[in-house]
This record gives sequence, C-alpha cells and structure tokens, in this order.
Amino acid sequence: MSISRRQFILGASGAAAGLILPSFYDKALSYFENHGEPLIVLPRESDVELVVYDFGSFQLHLGDPNIEPPAMTYREYGIRYWGSVEDYMEGCFDPEDIDLDALVEPWKVEEAWYRSDGTSAQAYHLLEPYDLGPEFSGTESVGSLEFIDGPCPGSDYLGVEAADLMSISLLQKRLNDLNTGIRISMGW
Repeated sequence: MSISRRQFILGASGAAAGLILPSFYDKALSYFENHGEPLIVLPRESDVELVVYDFGSFQLHLGDPNIEPPAMTYREYGIRYWGSVEDYMEGCFDPEDIDLDALVEPWKVEEAWYRSDGTSAQAYHLLEPYDLGPEFSGTESVGSLEFIDGPCPGSDYLGVEAADLMSISLLQKRLNDLNTGIRISMGW
C-alpha cells in the first residue's frame, strides 16, 4: 500500500525534471479557462495512447477501463502470473489437488489481472519509470500525479491519477519533452 506524488515545477529553465516554463503554463491555463478542457499538445510521432477517464478522479488508462479479466485455467494462470506451470505448482499449498485444465476462481484471476494487465495498472507500469517530476511540494509546484499502489489494505488497485485537468496538460508536455511517443486523450 503506497502512494507517491510527482509534481511539476514552474520555473524559468527547462533543464530540471518536471520543470514547466511559465509561458506554457499560462497558455495551458488560458486554454482551460476558455474551453473547459486541458490543452493537449500531441507529440510529433505517437505509438501509445493513454486515455483519461473522470471516475471522480482523473484516472489514466492504457485502453478501455471496462475490459474484464478473462477466464483462465490453472495452467494459463500459472504461465501468465508465475512464469511457468512448474513455478506455480511449487508455490501452491496442495498442488496435487489442482486440475491444471480447470478454471481458476474469478476472484483469484482478478487479483492478479488488475495489478498487471488491467488498463490502470498498464498505465502505472508505463509511466512509473519516467522522470516526470520530483516527489515534493513547494510554492513553485503546479499540478501533480499520484502513483497509487493499493490505496487501502486488501485493495488490488494499481494506477495513476491526475490531480486536475491542468495536470493532464502538464503531463502531456513533460511526455513530449522526454520524446516518449505517448499521447493523451480524454475519454471523459
């Protein structure tokens, strides 16, 4: 269970991680005030699309958030989430009681699937390694992202949430500065 916050810093020099020039910030703020949506300056080349959905918070997804975990046999589950059937069998309490071709209980698949294959988890895994900005707040910080790994005990949620629509503009700007080829769109 952890939450880490990455923030964008308003400053005059673009050398620091997550630094946003005041001219871009003013442009994004003006766009938001006039249109009620984030300014999203698309990258020149893009092969990955992150979609933002407003579920009470602005959650980032790599695909449709309504996709459900598939039904899996124990064999498929072992290969997908343990690396091999042998490793899965070795980690089981009673491996002799398992029919590898039987279906795994849906709740068990969900626990693993939402943390690795769910669209919010995929967004987390995609963005987490990037140097998007520092993990502190100060008077120069504008906008933020939260990287959430189980917000409460027993939760399998893994995802990234933007603090507000301005944070989405700033994230796209930072992704462009890093030449990631990631574009953001609004799924509302």
